[in-house]
Amino acid sequence: PGEIIGIIGHNGAGKSTFSRALCGLHKEMTGTVTWNGKILSAKERLQHCYMVMQEVGYQLFADTVEKECCFGIQSPDYEAAEQAMEQLGIWEYRDVHPSTLSGGQKQKVAIASTLLYDTKIIFFDEPSSNLDYQGIVQFRDIVCTLREMGKTVIIAEHRLFFLNDLYDRLIYMKDGTIERVFSQGELAEDDCKKYGLRAISYQSLKAQNLGAEQEKAAGIVDLNINIGKQELIKNLSFDLHYGEIMAIIGKNGIGKTTLGRTLAGLIKNKGKISYGKTTKERLKQSYYMMQDVDYQIFFDTVENELIPKNKVKDSEYLKEVTSYIRAIDLWDKKMDHPQELSGGQKQRLALATAFLSERKIIILDEPTSGLDYKRMKEIGAMIRKYAAKRPVVIITHDLELLFEVCNTVLMIDDKTYKKIPVKENEAEISDFLFASIG
Repeated sequence: PGEIIGIIGHNGAGKSTFSRALCGLHKEMTGTVTWNGKILSAKERLQHCYMVMQEVGYQLFADTVEKECCFGIQSPDYEAAEQAMEQLGIWEYRDVHPSTLSGGQKQKVAIASTLLYDTKIIFFDEPSSNLDYQGIVQFRDIVCTLREMGKTVIIAEHRLFFLNDLYDRLIYMKDGTIERVFSQGELAEDDCKKYGLRAISYQSLKAQNLGAEQEKAAGIVDLNINIGKQELIKNLSFDLHYGEIMAIIGKNGIGKTTLGRTLAGLIKNKGKISYGKTTKERLKQSYYMMQDVDYQIFFDTVENELIPKNKVKDSEYLKEVTSYIRAIDLWDKKMDHPQELSGGQKQRLALATAFLSERKIIILDEPTSGLDYKRMKEIGAMIRKYAAKRPVVIITHDLELLFEVCNTVLMIDDKTYKKIPVKENEAEISDFLFASIG
């Protein structure tokens, strides 16, 4: 009770499967799980455990937050629901539909329901993957509250900086086995390098992309974007250059994704975008890779996903596709259905599709969410390799990715904008991202 355990390791190491088995959600297993000396069946484990999934929206079913907290309880205790919502700071959203909430708020709704069930063990699967830094701080506070309530908290996670002074134990998994267990405070930077883990501290991160600025490729002048009556972007101007990889950073809800979708021609705007006066023109000239790449996967095989009908007989294009499939390490899966791939494999496939599109501007929305250090480095190398012929815009909260691949950054904060080089501005960029932490 009150222990915080991290499960760490590369994508595919078995972290999620291990967690689901302990919860009782994965039925095909041998061995035993005991609770206070008693061996529990999968059904009994479900009574003691609850998992907050990475895509938490998939486990929310009711039409209001209050109903969601009481979902599945035969005799709803609305007084207890009110107390749980107040504990987690979501009382003001009690009559709101859960689907309209942010990722962090949805997590709180899912946790609130566990308090009514008096769940003893709460699992989180990649809880930070869709959160900005403010959301991560709020999540830390939630974990501390759960610990004070005597809950056991188990977190499968790649981003370690927010867990570093929080965990009691870290379980490092590799190839489906527990290879090492780190006690409180034992994990060091040298261990992160040895095991290929994300950094436990961001203080030493430096810009890695030192490429020189090339000629101008696009200009954005006095851009204004409204969603309904809400003004998200006002009088924004900046240029993009060939070979430039520009990060867009800022807190959730500030307008980063809206800006990316506007640059891609998916949202109307006022102002000038040089590569397309209309949304239709911008759609032809740009490619937007969504955060949830499942929405952009359409065909029956990996190979067909990368080869449009008009390129089937283009030998040069087919050679390029072969090169890409090998580069994203999917050659052995080229005839598999894309929906059978892991999340990281789907992201690499979507990234290859983006660069094979031959568009003038590539926009990537959180391309490394939920990826381990190794895969993040691989994605970063792909972006740097294929960005030489065009500008790439990356919407991200991933500071490690930013310093790995980006040479410029656009910081958005309450209608104020600042674009600067990454090199020699690492401290300012870090301070901007961590401003919400204080």
